[in-house]
Amino acid sequence: MQVLFLNRLNDEWLQKMEQMKNKYPHVSFKTRQDGTLDDLLRSAHVIVTGRLSAEHIHKAENLRLIIVPMAGVNALDWHAIREKKIEVCNCHSNAFAVAERAIALALALLGRVVEYDRDLRYGVWHGYAVRGGEQDYWTSLQRKRVCIVGFGHIGQNLARLLEPFSCEIVAVKRSAPKVKDRVTSDLDWAIETSDVIFITLPLTKETKNLFNRERLFKMKGKFLINVSRGELLDEEALFESLSDGVLAGAAIDTWYVYPSSEKECVLPSRFPFNTLRNVVMSPHVGGYCPEASRGLMNETFEILEKYILTGELTNRVDPEWEY
Repeated sequence: MQVLFLNRLNDEWLQKMEQMKNKYPHVSFKTRQDGTLDDLLRSAHVIVTGRLSAEHIHKAENLRLIIVPMAGVNALDWHAIREKKIEVCNCHSNAFAVAERAIALALALLGRVVEYDRDLRYGVWHGYAVRGGEQDYWTSLQRKRVCIVGFGHIGQNLARLLEPFSCEIVAVKRSAPKVKDRVTSDLDWAIETSDVIFITLPLTKETKNLFNRERLFKMKGKFLINVSRGELLDEEALFESLSDGVLAGAAIDTWYVYPSSEKECVLPSRFPFNTLRNVVMSPHVGGYCPEASRGLMNETFEILEKYILTGELTNRVDPEWEY
């Protein structure tokens, strides 16, 4: 068996690989540095990566399994995967960190923390010190009705973190009955009756543009926190709903435009979200902390080791639902 690592590898990853080489001498562990990409792909049985094109999948003629060292699997070519009947597993060990980041973003947004920080740096005060009126109020998260759209690993961690705030939580889950209850598949009812909406869904062909113009413009006075993928929300409609004052505010960690090797400094959207005072912007770093990164690495090797020993799969991704 040959295992090919195409993900970013730091010293911890390389040390883990050496341990696996010593433990399983009959398995070949390769990285990009061990040959041409075409040759490595052709001989790989398992590939560890978060991104793989149809061209690369078809070149990997012996490929049986892709292990994604993170939760998101939307950067894989699923048509080619289904065609070649390749198995895919992913990792969820960063869910606690993404949930924590979502709480931080919510508190910053409702508490107007970033907005007031920016003003005070230029000597502009708000609140008691300048006899500010109600326009200077911030909003408490305590006892708010909260909708969590997507109740997987991140959503469940988020619900636990919200417990001390005495929030009333309604979770939206595809497999739940369409009833008006704590767990429901009725997205529109859940949004309509909530004050704060967290989006923790995977990006699939079903969830892309789920928050379209019609849905966003019904969210008058609500706060939105997105830690999933930008493409779940209509980009132009999201900007307009915020600039027109329909949404009370949004905290956004996942975007529409990302840096590239050719252009590292880039705004995250075609629309000027950076000019809006009711937006908290975060550069897709929900799980970007040492604890989460180490957890994802360990989980990747646990999935790989179980597959080497037993052929069994952990965290298998459904190729039809793509999550």
